[in-house]
Amino acid sequence: MSISTTINKLEILIRCDGSPQLGLGHVVRCLALACELRDSYGMRSGFAMMDKGVAEALVEQEKFPVFIKPDNIEEASWIDSLIKQHAPTGLILDIRTQLATSALQCWRTSGITVAVIDDPSDRRQAADLAFYPPVPQVTKADWSQFTGQAYIGWDYLLLRREFSIKRESPLNPTPSILVTMGGSDPGGLTLLALKALCQVTPPFYARVVLGRAFLHDQALEQLRPTLPDHFEFLRDVADMPSLMAGTDLAIASFGSTAYELAAIGVPALHLCLTEDHAISASAFDSIDIAVNLGVYTEISMRDLTVKIQTLLHDPKKRLAMATKSRETVDGQGTQRIARILATRVIGEKG
Repeated sequence: MSISTTINKLEILIRCDGSPQLGLGHVVRCLALACELRDSYGMRSGFAMMDKGVAEALVEQEKFPVFIKPDNIEEASWIDSLIKQHAPTGLILDIRTQLATSALQCWRTSGITVAVIDDPSDRRQAADLAFYPPVPQVTKADWSQFTGQAYIGWDYLLLRREFSIKRESPLNPTPSILVTMGGSDPGGLTLLALKALCQVTPPFYARVVLGRAFLHDQALEQLRPTLPDHFEFLRDVADMPSLMAGTDLAIASFGSTAYELAAIGVPALHLCLTEDHAISASAFDSIDIAVNLGVYTEISMRDLTVKIQTLLHDPKKRLAMATKSRETVDGQGTQRIARILATRVIGEKG
């Protein structure tokens, strides 16, 4: 059930989606931005989402209003109706839908500041503001019609504020490996990592995080009796930064978690769901802060095991990766983006 608000007026309307199938990364990072806009600038945000469920619940926990799209209305018309009802001055889009470029152009012409987050489509060219991590796809994209401002780089990563706290590398007598594949793990990468870890020579201790929308409980229950006793399972962890900070090495699906690990300074091996993710992960590999394993369907169990074991047994390499990672990602991207948005939106209001 959506939270109602006694304040009809919003400064910011955020359009994003999340589900067990899509994952929750887009919603989590937009929530981080909405919280920063609220806590630092007093700006009211509302979320426009396609579906009810776990993503809606995440937003409602932070007391933001959620507007769920009715089945009988097209996306642009729905967003337009929300704009007319709530009169936001800013619109943030973090989506992978077919929303037309012309819709953004109309909203921008009407005086709304339109911002896109990591949008791979050509509609980014109709935005006022565009924020991207430094992935190869961005530099290769066509920006010839773009008249706004683009902010691209490690300084513009949307992370929760707690990821900006700098921490030292752990001093674990036995190396700790973190397995984390996002909120739902649609590809079953947790199971793949567990099977590979069974072939890795100890000593190590593995902590396996299962997200709140984890999709593979039945398969995991069948696998668990075969696992060694140095595997610990954790579900829906409330304080991921602290857990990451005690980790020597992570095996993670590429996505928001990859950027979080980089901010904490955890050497990581990235398993990718898609070729697009693998291309993005190459940005980490190119500066030696993580290892890009490529699309998970294309790596053999033997190669995965070897990659894990090689990095696990090379503490000097891990320390160098952790140091470079902390130097590269300061975790303050959300504050930077919020400041840019607040300056633009509050300025236009005035």
